Amino acid sequence: MIRIGLAAAGLALTACAPGGIPERAATTPTPRSVTLDEGGVQPSGTPLRIDFGRAQDGVIETMTRLQGAAPVEIARQTECGPGPVTAARWQNGLTLNFLDGDFRGWTMTGPDLSTPQGIFAGMARADLPGADFSETSLGTGFRAGGIFGILDERGSEVRMIWAGATCFQR
Repeated sequence: MIRIGLAAAGLALTACAPGGIPERAATTPTPRSVTLDEGGVQPSGTPLRIDFGRAQDGVIETMTRLQGAAPVEIARQTECGPGPVTAARWQNGLTLNFLDGDFRGWTMTGPDLSTPQGIFAGMARADLPGADFSETSLGTGFRAGGIFGILDERGSEVRMIWAGATCFQR
């Protein structure tokens, strides 16, 4: 008897709601913004982090949800200084680097994501906060805390930023 009463009450409340039965919420998640830092990735709006050292499968799965799309490429690069690197690359220029199945670094070549200091690919050299510059085999490089980067051929804007383990192939 009580079950029938609760079911009837639920139907009555639904019938009273404006528009009748509510529509289901969209199942496609909205991509969330993340900040890239010297220790990994910080998703916006949460104290939880994706720190270096986490397992590759879980990191790729989580970043796929946060980015709203799967990586466009996952490739193994065997000729790297720190050892063979598995790199998962997203359409927006974000690449996550894994050594022995663990998240160990990231690179960013697009303007969509930045560091806590506001550093992003495409930023003018003059706007880099507190950066130290030096000439490297890759061109003019910089360091701002634990964030590293390379400027474009003219030396006027940031071409790429990174933290942790990387693998640059010419």
